Amino acid sequence: MNRCPNGHEQRLGLKCETCGADMSYRQSVSELLELPKVSPVYGRLSILSVGYPKLSLKADYIGEIAIAQADSQTSAAFQVASIRGGSWLDFNKKYLDKLRRWVALVGVARSTDMIVVVDTMKPLSVLALSALPTPEHTAVIAVVADKNSTPVEQNTSYVALSLALKKGLPVIALSQTFEREMLYFTEDRGLVTGGDALSRLLEPILSARDDLMDILERDLKLGIKLHSISALVAGSRAVYGTATNAFLAQSYGISIAGDKTDNQTVHSLVFSKNSDSTEFEKGFGVFRNRGFKSALSAEFRFRETSSQLYDILTIYGMGDQSVFQAIKNGYDAIVKSVPELKVPEG
Repeated sequence: MNRCPNGHEQRLGLKCETCGADMSYRQSVSELLELPKVSPVYGRLSILSVGYPKLSLKADYIGEIAIAQADSQTSAAFQVASIRGGSWLDFNKKYLDKLRRWVALVGVARSTDMIVVVDTMKPLSVLALSALPTPEHTAVIAVVADKNSTPVEQNTSYVALSLALKKGLPVIALSQTFEREMLYFTEDRGLVTGGDALSRLLEPILSARDDLMDILERDLKLGIKLHSISALVAGSRAVYGTATNAFLAQSYGISIAGDKTDNQTVHSLVFSKNSDSTEFEKGFGVFRNRGFKSALSAEFRFRETSSQLYDILTIYGMGDQSVFQAIKNGYDAIVKSVPELKVPEG
């Protein structure tokens, strides 16, 4: 702001309104060259979805990477035209640099926490995971191929998952079969499947993102990057009786099939009325002692809600090979035919 010779601030005019001194704007011209500092606030949570358009989730920022009719870039979406007969390699060659610029411009990774929800069987999954930086407090929730997937899906999933783990990102993996068979209850819509079921599963996880990121980052320090999950959504005492029964019931539907001995850590998040916290903590103790007594780490965390129904989510830290073994044959078969479709080096 301009000042008169006596130091009084004056916006416009030939004389100072305070002391009447003549105004000179020559000294103020240099101030016009100084641009104001921009300090954007990116929020606490950003979600980037790949292969799952319009997930019904709450966050400070929700963006998507998707295939559309034509190339398009907005603040909330990076869309690319379909490539006829295209593999993940074709999309990488054409769009990787563009996607990296979009990620930087939008500031996707600058929030306190970031969650990437990705269908690793889709060609864009490799593109997205190749373009993303590796900031702290980032986690990947990945639907991965399994033995029922096609070799092409297994190859794409193998490459995408390998990239995420190479970058040191913690991954919660859901098999294709688990994702397709998800069926959950919502109080406002009843039973939901598909993308709606995935949203219902993720709602409590994201509402407890501080606990989630703490659990995943603790496991990282133990060298554990890959996780599976089991869940009991909208449970009630009328159906399951005791908390111990509820814990045991949800453990029969783990997102990645395998032996319990594959699980190196086990962490449960319970969302229920505060009066139920002690019972659920005891139930977790029984659950842990029966199946995971040798786990490197085991934690129970409770979040109070007002609902009469409760959710239980258990996250299991596991070895990487639990997923890769099931899809390696498909990956190898594709690489044998097209060697360029192997996991990128570096």
